[in-house]
Amino acid sequence: MKAKIMQAMHARKAQQDEIFGENHVFRVATWNLRISMVRLFPEQTWACEDLRKWLTELQKDGLVMKDEEYSRIGQAVWKLVDK
Repeated sequence: MKAKIMQAMHARKAQQDEIFGENHVFRVATWNLRISMVRLFPEQTWACEDLRKWLTELQKDGLVMKDEEYSRIGQAVWKLVDK
């Protein structure tokens, strides 16, 4: 599950880099990530609640981080961690 989420985030980042260049920070809201997951993996059911749990695990692994500045109650915004 984590690999699929990272695959979707990297695909969205590549799309953003192609359009805007690599100078922009990649951010994605949980809902928008869910839409990407449905498009990439239609055979599975994707819920924001489940994605938040997996994204929290990815945050503990140091792969993503919650963007406190852009997040609001009911909608978390996530950033990829550059390594």
